[in-house]
Amino acid sequence: MVSSATRMANSLPVAKRMPTTFAAEKTLGRLVKWLRLMGFDTLSESQYPNGSFMQRIGPDRIFLTRTQRLAGERRGLKTIFIQANDPADQVVELIREAGLRPDDIQSFSRCIICNERIIAVAKHAVRRSVPDYVWNNQVNFSTCPKCGRVFWRGTHTERALKTIMEFFNEPPPA
Repeated sequence: MVSSATRMANSLPVAKRMPTTFAAEKTLGRLVKWLRLMGFDTLSESQYPNGSFMQRIGPDRIFLTRTQRLAGERRGLKTIFIQANDPADQVVELIREAGLRPDDIQSFSRCIICNERIIAVAKHAVRRSVPDYVWNNQVNFSTCPKCGRVFWRGTHTERALKTIMEFFNEPPPA
């Protein structure tokens, strides 16, 4: 028999988690690409010349660094110091440190170059932007509204999704 307290708790709306956003220094370029591939809004220092990067990091972002000095300064930012050298190990480390879960993933929803959300487009809109083989074998396309890059679900998609799920299943370090 279910108690009234349990029934009441089950009827309460579940709090929606805030989206996790990141800002990564330039030494973490490959990690940035994986984060964007997984759908995380991730600023990259390499996209902001002239030292304007740190000013663009708001309090809602987690700053990712491999520089001890920057990790120590913190500058009022939520900061995660990434120790791993290998990009795959960096992703696994970040998943653990930030408490990311598989249901946080919105894979293939952001441009890996610009960080913009990609949008679905009609097939005819990308005719001149994709190879003939892709045009003949794909139905669904998306594009980045900022840089114009075109995306489609290719053979790489399943491999990338498999790799992403493997990141979450890595055993903890010894």
